[in-house]
Amino acid sequence: MELVDGYTHCGRSKYQPIESVKAVMQAAGVNRAVLVQHLGEFDNSYIGQIVADDPEHFAGVCIVNHAAPDTGETLRQLAESGHFKGIRITTDTAETSPQLLAEAEEIGLIILIYAPHGMADFVDPLLEFLEMHPKAQIVLTHMGNPDPANDPKLEKHRNVFRLTQYPNVYYQVSGMRMFCPYPHEILHDMIAEALDQFGPSRLYWGSNYPVVGTQQHYTDDLRLLLDGRLPIPREAINAIANDTAHQLWFAEPA
Repeated sequence: MELVDGYTHCGRSKYQPIESVKAVMQAAGVNRAVLVQHLGEFDNSYIGQIVADDPEHFAGVCIVNHAAPDTGETLRQLAESGHFKGIRITTDTAETSPQLLAEAEEIGLIILIYAPHGMADFVDPLLEFLEMHPKAQIVLTHMGNPDPANDPKLEKHRNVFRLTQYPNVYYQVSGMRMFCPYPHEILHDMIAEALDQFGPSRLYWGSNYPVVGTQQHYTDDLRLLLDGRLPIPREAINAIANDTAHQLWFAEPA
């Protein structure tokens, strides 16, 4: 089975250089990865060069400075370079600069939503955006950042499932260690419901390396999926570990 890491970081000023990321991927048996720019970095040239050198195995996600006067032009140049298929936007940025979402959708970029305070309270604004831009491709990264410490049964967080009515909204199972200890059993019911609501064609795995921790932590989290220790039936594992992310990030446009 080929494997795609749908969300990992690399960088020169923060996190790990690409050589370290490649080593971790190789040790875990992962073939391809989506390289996501880290917060606070608006120079996307490092990731861009990695993708330019090896587009078969890497896809790029940029971040732009929403407060800059030339944000729209910068975003268009990044997209036209062919090295970036997505943009990472925080919910805070989306609320203060909603035009960035519209510009990204118009250009055809996949929009990765990062909700540091939890996705539940941003569902209504995102639904309003999707009503106007129903073809926008949206990825809810890190499961929408559930908060089991303050929402033990994740009842409030289930608000995210209202977004399933739009067929281009994806749910990413990543960053589980940010929310609870391994083997992340607190999140299992949420993952099962996400699979039921989104289906395997809109659900995919990402490591969130190196935030996930060490190489061993990376492999342990991946094995939970591959060994059937998450509430995901075996017939859906290949889609979530490879097919969905491959189709979204690496397949040639129809």
